[in-house]
Amino acid sequence: MKKLTRTDVACRLAVPTHFFRGLLLPRFNGTSHFVDLKFKYKNQKMEFRCTKRKTGEYDKPVLTKGWLHFVRRERLKVGDKITLLQEEDQDARTQFTIKVQKKIRLLGKDIWTDIFLKTLPARP
Repeated sequence: MKKLTRTDVACRLAVPTHFFRGLLLPRFNGTSHFVDLKFKYKNQKMEFRCTKRKTGEYDKPVLTKGWLHFVRRERLKVGDKITLLQEEDQDARTQFTIKVQKKIRLLGKDIWTDIFLKTLPARP
């Protein structure tokens, strides 16, 4: 789980190191500094590019291509939480799942909940 920062919602998602080392690093081939990953979110398929530094002591992995479109479409804000999970889905041909949680205030208490935005049909 990661709480989104200003950089995460305005530029790129800084991938948590434990997620990168355990699940993503093995997907990089040789000297390649990026890999395209297939994600599933609310039964939708999407692709994000994960890049890492070419040189240096730290990899600094980030999701770039496709990420900001996702942020805008889902109206993510600083402080929202995401969880990246490895979850192979052969039918959807995805490798990972994203879960998003937003904070809502209910009866004076903050509650973290999955938000499912639904577009209502236009009135005739």
